[in-house]
Amino acid sequence: MTWQDEKAKTQAAMRDIVAQVPQGVVVSVDMAATGILFECNQTGPNGEKLHSWTGPTSIAVKPGTDIESIVKSMESHYRESRFRVDADQNLRGNYRIQVSPPEEGSKYLISQDGPGQIRIAGWSECFQLPDGLYPGGDF
Repeated sequence: MTWQDEKAKTQAAMRDIVAQVPQGVVVSVDMAATGILFECNQTGPNGEKLHSWTGPTSIAVKPGTDIESIVKSMESHYRESRFRVDADQNLRGNYRIQVSPPEEGSKYLISQDGPGQIRIAGWSECFQLPDGLYPGGDF
């Protein structure tokens, strides 16, 4: 897989997550056009470094929207499917879930990111960069 393939797959999954938010409360959706390549903890079969594409999506919702209940609804939705779901609180004390498909190494963190904002941070499955591609910059 190329970084472009992994980016496309990760962004498609984030669009599926956005679709779980009741459309009547959505003001806007901002999916970053670019992301970064993040070094993974594991290595490839020959000891090469592997990387993951990561990028954010923000969902602005109407004032007064109970974001925690939306995140908990997403948690229920994904727990009832084939996904692994972990829940905790982010650094701001907001309810957060991590959603991971069982067959690959991608993951998605979903939580409130300030008043009226839901943030989705997505990481692709780890992959090997092509020779000569420096992982710095926007992808």
